[in-house]
Amino acid sequence: LADCKQVLKLDQNSALAWNDQGLARLAQGDLEGAHADFDRAIALDSQIAYFFSNRGGIWLSKGKPERAMDDLNRALALNPNQVETWRLRGVANLARKDFQAATKDFDQALKLNPELTDACCSRGIAHLLQRNLAAAEADISHCKKMGGTLLPKAEKLLREAKTLSPR
Repeated sequence: LADCKQVLKLDQNSALAWNDQGLARLAQGDLEGAHADFDRAIALDSQIAYFFSNRGGIWLSKGKPERAMDDLNRALALNPNQVETWRLRGVANLARKDFQAATKDFDQALKLNPELTDACCSRGIAHLLQRNLAAAEADISHCKKMGGTLLPKAEKLLREAKTLSPR
């Protein structure tokens, strides 16, 4: 954060420095400060996709998936090869209860990076929510081999789904 502030002292119009400061604030748990910094970065340069993706992540953290979708769609229009943006849009679609769209977004993220464990686990969760137990089990099994922060949640949901829907 100190480095960003130093750069911004020298150049208040550095969109990259505002974005980097936003990321530093986000890492410290300062959602409002990060949001303001991402807003400033976008105001200075609205052609950088990951600025929108970062702000979309803030909207998700604030529980506003519709607002997140606006920014994430803008980011993808600027750069459709951003794997993290696809993953975030999948999360936004999960929050919006559009499980089919979420699955497609996670598919795209995994097409760009097959080792993205959280996208794999999240896709498994989306499959579960669509009552597609076979696909969910395949994703969660694959996740298990890779690890991932969402694995315990996905495994728990799969166990619950299996008890509710015996084969």
